[in-house]
Amino acid sequence: MIKKRLNKEDVDRFWESYSDEISETRKYTEMHKYAIAEAYQSKNAEQGCRNLEKRGIENSLKKEKINTSLYLGTTKGGKKVFFRTEFSQDGIKCVPSVDLLNVGINIDSFNFHNSGGRLKSFNGQFPKRRRGEANFTEITLAYLLAFSHICKYKKVGHVEGKPSRELTRELMYLVMPEVEGEDEDSSFYGITWNTIIKAWELPKADDFHLYKSYFNSLVKNELGEMKKERESLKVKKHSRVA
Repeated sequence: MIKKRLNKEDVDRFWESYSDEISETRKYTEMHKYAIAEAYQSKNAEQGCRNLEKRGIENSLKKEKINTSLYLGTTKGGKKVFFRTEFSQDGIKCVPSVDLLNVGINIDSFNFHNSGGRLKSFNGQFPKRRRGEANFTEITLAYLLAFSHICKYKKVGHVEGKPSRELTRELMYLVMPEVEGEDEDSSFYGITWNTIIKAWELPKADDFHLYKSYFNSLVKNELGEMKKERESLKVKKHSRVA
């Protein structure tokens, strides 16, 4: 959380509100006033974060499944492409709306949604836009394909068939909204990858290095497959012209 830098008006309002709680047995300099005001602000912000996490864990305990959707962009024909994920304590299902390998092969005609932050949503909720730029590339597609493979075959990133906290954390970071911190009546209020891991008591993977190595090899293979298929299409196109 980025702490808002207080200006003079903020400090004056603070002292008007809290002057009865703060002893003024001596005169405070302006520097002292700023320091005291910022200390109170930091304390309140930390308490707010703790309360949000507490509610997030409570709401996470009520969820047997978490369904998310990541908007990637549109095909040449205007079809919207989403990467949907279902998280549970027993497994993770990845369901892209189209074949992402084909999207990568035809990447020159694909319109990534890179204008603004990434659009992510919980099932049935309005999308949340992440700050910054989306920065989607073919590497993003390869990542999603690698996650899909790992979640389907469970060779790594799982403990006795259940998704590990490391796998869940990394995939949730990519596809799930950071947090619903505005609507306190929402059943998703305060839910983050961290609250899910704590509430569901997901197991820790002892073979994390194997998982990362396998993941990276899958990404490399997917990128290689995209490149190979693109080159093959170019050869076929030139052959027809000739």
